Amino acid sequence: MKMNAFPQSRQDAGETGLGGLALMAMSMASEICEGVPEAQARGFFLAIGRRMADLEPLEGVNDASVLCARINTFWQALDWGEIELAVGKDAIVVRHRDLPNKIAPDPQGHWATMLLGVLEGAYDNWFRVLGSGPALRTVAEWQGDTLELRHGR
Repeated sequence: MKMNAFPQSRQDAGETGLGGLALMAMSMASEICEGVPEAQARGFFLAIGRRMADLEPLEGVNDASVLCARINTFWQALDWGEIELAVGKDAIVVRHRDLPNKIAPDPQGHWATMLLGVLEGAYDNWFRVLGSGPALRTVAEWQGDTLELRHGR
C-alpha cells in the first residue's frame, strides 16, 4: 500500500500499518496548523525536515549527479517521490514530484503546509552541510503537485 492512497477500510490500513501512520501524520499536521501561530508551526516543520536530513548525511558529496542520486534514494525509500536538481549561476533548484499529497481528506491544506516546511528544512540542512554560506537561503513553493525549492540569494 502506498502512503499516498488513503486506506479504503480499517483492514487495508492494518495490512502494513501505513494507513494508520498516514492518518496520524495528517492529524498531527492539522493539530499543529490549527493550534499554534503560523510562524511556530513553520519552525516546527522546518526542524522536522532538518532531523530527517540528518538521516542521510551528505558530507563529502561534491558532484550534482551524486547529490541527486543520494537524495532520490532517500526519498524513494520513504515513498516520497523523486527530484530533479539543476545547478544554476545564482541558485540550486530542486523540483520534488510525486510526494504523498493525498493521504487523507484535507480541505484546509495542512498536509501541503507540513510537506512544504519539512522539505524546505531538509534541503536547507543538506545544502548547509555541503558548505552553503549564511547569505544563501532555501525557499520552497508549490507549483501544482510539484514542490520547487530554490537555494541561493
